[in-house]
Amino acid sequence: MLAQLFILSSRGDVLIFKDYRGDGPKDAGELFVEKLKSSKGQDLPPVIEANGIYMLHIKCDNLFFVCTTKSDVSPFTHLELLARFSNIVKDYCGILTEESIQLNFALINELVDEIIDYGYVQTTSTKALKPYVQGDPTQVRSDRPMLGILGLGPGLFGSDMDVAPGAAAEKPIPMAPSGQLFRGAKNEIYLDVIEKLTVLISANGSVIRGEVNGCINLKSFVIGNPELQIGLSDDLVVGKTSQVGYGSSVRLDHANFHPSVNLTEFDQKRTVIIHPSEGQVTFMKYGVSGELPSALPFQLSATIEEVSDKQALDIQFHLRCDLPKSRSAVNVAVSIPVPKATTDVIPSIQGSGQSIEYKASERQAIWAIKKIAGGTDTTARLRLTLSNLTTSSRLEVGPANLDFEIKDFVCSHLQIKYLKVFDRHNSYVPYRWVRYVSLSDSYVVRLR
Repeated sequence: MLAQLFILSSRGDVLIFKDYRGDGPKDAGELFVEKLKSSKGQDLPPVIEANGIYMLHIKCDNLFFVCTTKSDVSPFTHLELLARFSNIVKDYCGILTEESIQLNFALINELVDEIIDYGYVQTTSTKALKPYVQGDPTQVRSDRPMLGILGLGPGLFGSDMDVAPGAAAEKPIPMAPSGQLFRGAKNEIYLDVIEKLTVLISANGSVIRGEVNGCINLKSFVIGNPELQIGLSDDLVVGKTSQVGYGSSVRLDHANFHPSVNLTEFDQKRTVIIHPSEGQVTFMKYGVSGELPSALPFQLSATIEEVSDKQALDIQFHLRCDLPKSRSAVNVAVSIPVPKATTDVIPSIQGSGQSIEYKASERQAIWAIKKIAGGTDTTARLRLTLSNLTTSSRLEVGPANLDFEIKDFVCSHLQIKYLKVFDRHNSYVPYRWVRYVSLSDSYVVRLR
């Protein structure tokens, strides 16, 4: 039984607030923000206690979804509720941002009232909510360049399609009654194969830890409830103990599927069957660890020299992109911690589309690269001016952390071979799109 439900921005602003029972603190949002500040940048536990109430939260796209309760409840149930609530908001608004929440304030309040009544959950189904939600969504107009995560433009699935806009899958679900479609709207299905890399590399370039966590997201804009048959790589092998034979190129340590997925043909044909409702669902999660199937996308090395007469350190960084030449990484950011005694950072970079910013409050220099092609490399130099140069100053440099986005590339080599749609009640040919994206989750390189 919930007392309150609210959404906060990354700055701590309360965007949505609903008090269901009137017995919770009116300043619950402020209490949660205080807990965030006291964590000093560390991840806040998903369940915390403050002033006699329990606060449960998840973080999605820099937004905090929080609920409070005084009862002794199952934390996993309520965390799952928050996850489903965030997915519903995304289905109805199209994208989870502070702007989309503000533009759709009235619509989200309608959803909050329908999902929970007096603290008790009524439904978390996007389809079941449609008859009771009267507000129309306001779509966020994005002026960003098509160089962001899933904003690079989806990969083409089928030869009879045109390339869709990069933000095409970020539109809200149609608000027409079930089984109908607004005039001018299209029947579309999006499949996103997203992999996040967790890597730790030593100073000599050897991989200490390598891990890939992936998922396949399905977002449906089709009428009715058709059957989808999704074919995965024919040579897919699941399980660490599985023997990968000659010619096999796809190995997953584990794979978990959504309860609605039919796996009767998975063992023989590597085909999954699903009847999706409108909105988004993650129907598969998987992981690979140990020796990764692909070479790591980046190698970073650094040379550090002391300039004693000027109380400074000269650092030269060399970044190599080991992607195939037909691929490239965008929004690359190399974060380099610097010594506490640093008073100034003088950068020197080569090539266009690059910049270096020094954040004194965080003691970090951030080397930003808009785009780097596979098979190429680039360098950057930093002169760190110190108030006091000691023998341990160079030991305070690093480790470096890389953030990046890579389109049309996944380390596991997992592929969507086909996507078939069967609907006995409606006759249409839907637009089908498949996109592949790799992201850094924690890509750390030791410099010494």
